[in-house]
Amino acid sequence: MLRVLLCWCVWGLVAVRADQEEPRVLFLGDSITYDGRWVVHVESAIRAQRGLARIPVVNMAVPSETASGLSEPGHAGGSFVRPDVRERLGRVLVAYKPTLVVLCYGINDGIYQPLDEARFKAYRDGLTSVRADCLKAGAKVVLLTPPPYGVDMPADAAAYDQVMAAYSSWLVQQRRYNWQVIDLRAKVLAAIALSKKADPKFVFAKDGIHPGDEGHLMLAQATWAGLAPMMKWNARTAFADAAKGKPLTQSMVLLRNAWLTKTGHKRPGLPEGLPLEQAENRSNTLISEFLKGP
Repeated sequence: MLRVLLCWCVWGLVAVRADQEEPRVLFLGDSITYDGRWVVHVESAIRAQRGLARIPVVNMAVPSETASGLSEPGHAGGSFVRPDVRERLGRVLVAYKPTLVVLCYGINDGIYQPLDEARFKAYRDGLTSVRADCLKAGAKVVLLTPPPYGVDMPADAAAYDQVMAAYSSWLVQQRRYNWQVIDLRAKVLAAIALSKKADPKFVFAKDGIHPGDEGHLMLAQATWAGLAPMMKWNARTAFADAAKGKPLTQSMVLLRNAWLTKTGHKRPGLPEGLPLEQAENRSNTLISEFLKGP
């Protein structure tokens, strides 16, 4: 009995210490997340929460990346295979030590082919592995279902979206196993339908994949609507407008490039980042500018 009590005391002490750690937020994903417009919206809402104005928030997404480890023949004209987040995840977790990881993968994981059990399994296994590694490193993990594909394209060209629907359905089902999952796809599809009803010419993503400004706002709204309650944040917090949020965008790019350079990746063509200390100093100045306001 004494041993049990001691175990509970130790567990309680660890839990208290974990709660008292400085929150460190990490975003991981593919090119949509790397772009960062939706991430900056969410970051502006996080920084509006009490006590979180200056916490570390870093976007370390990589274009073309997957969680499945798959790559189609001749990807990028044969210049490189798609990078796999698992190749770099360990380095990222050790270097950054996040307490919250937000993951958005899927759009590349089916490699733009029809639904196939082998590819589907690679996605399931990949995300399961990534989530487990993040949890083992002490982070809370929130997964987003893949955004829709080809909603502005003819039905035959947009057939790949059925793959994304299947991937999203599986991910939502993992809630039964206590996975923290936000159904980004469902929320964004509903927002797109409303926008197209109001304006039939509305376009979510010209190329079928990468959203424009309004699309990124939809992604951010869907993410925040799910993330805020999970983290016990104020879900009604408004995002910063474009003018006020400009310093956050600059900070996001600085830190993203610096951290990707520091931790390494397999994606050629990305800009070299500043030395991390220099980037963080500049970021702190930009965040002060953001908090001060126009």
